[in-house]
Amino acid sequence: MKKVIFLGITDYKLGEDNKTMAKKWENLSRGQEIFVLARGRGWKIKKYNAEFYLIPKIFGKAGMPLWMFIAFWRALFLIYIKKIDAIIAQSPALDGFVAACLKILTGRELIIEIHGDWIESPFFYFNIPFAGAVKKILIALGKFSLRRADKIRVISGATERLARKYFRGQKIYRFPTFTDIDIFKNETEISYEPVIMYAGQLYRLKGLHFLIKAFSRLQDKYPDFRLLIVGDGPYKKDLKALAEKLRVRRIEFTGWKSQAEVKDHMRRATCFVLPSLSEGLGRVLIEAAMLRKPSIGTNVDGIPDIIEDNKTGFLFESGNIDDLTDKLDRLMGNKDLAVKMGEAGRRFVEDKFSTEKYFADYARMINDPL
Repeated sequence: MKKVIFLGITDYKLGEDNKTMAKKWENLSRGQEIFVLARGRGWKIKKYNAEFYLIPKIFGKAGMPLWMFIAFWRALFLIYIKKIDAIIAQSPALDGFVAACLKILTGRELIIEIHGDWIESPFFYFNIPFAGAVKKILIALGKFSLRRADKIRVISGATERLARKYFRGQKIYRFPTFTDIDIFKNETEISYEPVIMYAGQLYRLKGLHFLIKAFSRLQDKYPDFRLLIVGDGPYKKDLKALAEKLRVRRIEFTGWKSQAEVKDHMRRATCFVLPSLSEGLGRVLIEAAMLRKPSIGTNVDGIPDIIEDNKTGFLFESGNIDDLTDKLDRLMGNKDLAVKMGEAGRRFVEDKFSTEKYFADYARMINDPL
């Protein structure tokens, strides 16, 4: 049985049970022994048929160099003590750089994953000082790791194109992030209430300021509709201030909700909107489609891999509020179109995405010979 260590900056909260996480790691552990080195509380925790080694989040984003230093030495120790066969880094730059250094030192197989634009997207999330210099560093780190990788995993056409800029090998595996669509399959109580919905983190990257502006233009035309924003994040205060400035009357910020609560909101909405400035794939679009909801998303990165324009929803030009307003208007004013597109979206994602295919693709990537 192959032994694999996953290296990434994901924050894990293992003190609480998570059915989706359990399903992911328990299935990935069938056929390989899994170790995870990430962030969180717990020196060593055995859970979900995997061993988690977590490093506390120190000094916020400024603490990333410290995390990289600690992660390198802990991973090196685990590689030799646990006799690890392969290292999987879950992004090219920071954890990828650490993983590439480990490969050079230990000779272990290296798999680098690309879940989004690691060069541009950090600047949509945060205001980063010395942006030009930081971007050059991210590019250099990403090149360093990708050119030493044995295999690359991408999640969309956009991330594959980005990978091919720097990766010189042939082993590129393309399959999406894990989405437990099974929990949406048997949902029968679907309705199309006058609700426009977003769910996810509240960062500038997500482009919610465009959605609020577009909705404000339509609130008089559709007085029954409300805008529902589910999630939390550092951009929430700015979004609330914008809504107040534009006098948006029917908008609700719910804060963080569990997956079950998100599903309950989503099954009743007319449509789902993902106005991101950058998005590796947009897993939440798959969930919306499983609940027969049409989606409106920006025509960037991996979003067009999920939304078939004019069939399962609409694509709009990033930052174009007129375009987004028009697409919202077409769905808000035509319930029959929303239902038709939602049904088409359900068929599309059932054909293209499945949990069984995800685990089979992962096992194939790990076990394919070099």
